[in-house]
Amino acid sequence: MYKWPQGRVIRTICLVIVAAITADIFFSPGGAWGNLDAYFNPSSADQQPLKQLVMGLAFATLALSSLIAGIVAVGFQPKAVDFLIEVEQEMVKVEWPSSNVLVRSTLIIAVATAILAAMIVGVDWINYHFLKDWLPPLFNQALGA
Repeated sequence: MYKWPQGRVIRTICLVIVAAITADIFFSPGGAWGNLDAYFNPSSADQQPLKQLVMGLAFATLALSSLIAGIVAVGFQPKAVDFLIEVEQEMVKVEWPSSNVLVRSTLIIAVATAILAAMIVGVDWINYHFLKDWLPPLFNQALGA
């Protein structure tokens, strides 16, 4: 890949993607491994193990080719890799909050959200009762009924 000694983030992302695809393909119940097992050990006549096997292998091939195309498309483009390297360098400079600050900020946001929700419910309640109870008599009075 471009600038191989640098760009730890893109290599980590690619490794995580490969691990996720591998786990999905081989170890999920509908993955290729499960379909291969169904092909060699059919438990009932209504299953179509060959169709499952072909679909599993087709999706595995598609996932692998998409991964390779993505790595080639992004991993060998100097602009994309430079961007990811710069993001990694900036993330090192970020000052992460302590747990105290994080808890206080979360509580403030939760309280502010609850107050805002209560205000919206109050305005909705006032509008509902105005439209339901007070507006029809005003129309009737204006029409002379």
